[in-house]
Amino acid sequence: MLGIKYPIMCGGLQNIATPELAAAVSNAGGLGTINISMWPDLNDFRDAVKKTKSLTDKPMCVNISMIPGVDMGDKIQRYINICGEEKVEVLETSGKDPAELVPLIRSLGIRHIHKVPAVKHGVRAEKSGAEIISIVGAECGGHPGADMIGTFILGAEAYGKYKAPYQLGGGVYNGRTLAAAMALGAEGVVVGTLFCASKEAPISDNHKQWIIGAADKDTVLCQKSIKNVVRVANNQTARDCLEMEKKPGVTLQDLMPIIGGNIGKEAYKSGDISKGMFPVGQVVGSITEIKSVKDIIDGMVTEAVEVLGQLDALRRN
Repeated sequence: MLGIKYPIMCGGLQNIATPELAAAVSNAGGLGTINISMWPDLNDFRDAVKKTKSLTDKPMCVNISMIPGVDMGDKIQRYINICGEEKVEVLETSGKDPAELVPLIRSLGIRHIHKVPAVKHGVRAEKSGAEIISIVGAECGGHPGADMIGTFILGAEAYGKYKAPYQLGGGVYNGRTLAAAMALGAEGVVVGTLFCASKEAPISDNHKQWIIGAADKDTVLCQKSIKNVVRVANNQTARDCLEMEKKPGVTLQDLMPIIGGNIGKEAYKSGDISKGMFPVGQVVGSITEIKSVKDIIDGMVTEAVEVLGQLDALRRN
């Protein structure tokens, strides 16, 4: 459906999903992604799409997160129209039911993925017209579901629930986890934290070294108080956020001075790991080296084929 070689998609990765990283993923056979939140100016966004297209002749994806409680008016439609004009092949939406966007996306001939944290939300998204469902478990970096259901459980529960193909994210970092997702019925995977530790990721070496040195318990869940839970590195900003959330009636506006994306973006440049929200998944405890995107994808595919071959040998015996 997507015209890609391998069933591996890069997550939206706020402030990290640049044209260079997206193109590297697409050129290696996966589906590279850029994120509209990185370009609030529509002309800058168009330039980012064009740059991605100049770096790869393979399909690319644009991530559109509809933040709960934030009304962007018709600006999302304008982003989507630019995607149509610039021949973007795939859009990924998340945050709420995409029904209002489906007619426009379909009219532009763009493939549509919708990301959900629960199987039931995927059922609704499919009814609304989404062509592929992404399901992300509690292990993921960024926004898991409030119910905190793990990827393995969600993947097994999803089997047989959709006519549309589905892919799994959260805890995927090697060929064995890719094979496990496919064994559960998924046709692909979404990878985030692992690509953050790639050579092409536009973050400081300090951040990458933190990932490869971290344990699986070194992430925390913030923003529960505003019903927008996010899994991030357990750094000073995350601890400050959790302390602020203890106050009754805290709002998004109250938290923005410490959780704002610009703070994290600056920290990625400066290398100050203590500042900014740094979304990473629990797989930080299993990532031990920094590799190129191509080596990451080639290694995942090689290992997955080997594992699936072992499973097939069991069947033949």
